[in-house]
Amino acid sequence: MLVYMRQAQNNDVIDILNIIETARIYLNQQGVNQWQLGYPNQDTILSDLNQKIGYVLIVADQVAGYVAIVSGEEPNYKKIELGQWLNKSTDYVVIHRFALSPLYRGQKLTQRFMTAILTYFFERQAFDFRIDTHPENIPMQAVIRDNGFTKQGIVRIDEGTDSSIRWAYQLLLK
Repeated sequence: MLVYMRQAQNNDVIDILNIIETARIYLNQQGVNQWQLGYPNQDTILSDLNQKIGYVLIVADQVAGYVAIVSGEEPNYKKIELGQWLNKSTDYVVIHRFALSPLYRGQKLTQRFMTAILTYFFERQAFDFRIDTHPENIPMQAVIRDNGFTKQGIVRIDEGTDSSIRWAYQLLLK
């Protein structure tokens, strides 16, 4: 089965939105309050594509996953509580909106997707990676930890009407 990552294109939007919506439903079913206030939405995804920061995982010619990758300082990461970043650098890569279609759950594709992300950006001289997730999003925490990230503290993310606590992780490849 052919599996690879590529930059998201406009004709991927419907598939991406379906992946985001099924992830939202899955999180809700797990009792996780992440992505329950309408974020991310179509405007978020279209903005990602316009900024060329959206990437898709392709499995057998189908869009199977989505992620947004932002290079540079993340405003929400400036203040970290109950810990600290491994360095003071503002030159890092942030992994956002990581989601996989439920059609591919249980096939270890989240690991392959994360490996593709790290490899792609490492080859472009990115060595500092950061990501956050909801404290109750156990499956995502496993993906993050299994890829070598370590928990550094807590950041607060604005998801609509309230500020939400997220566990912040970092990986230095060099």
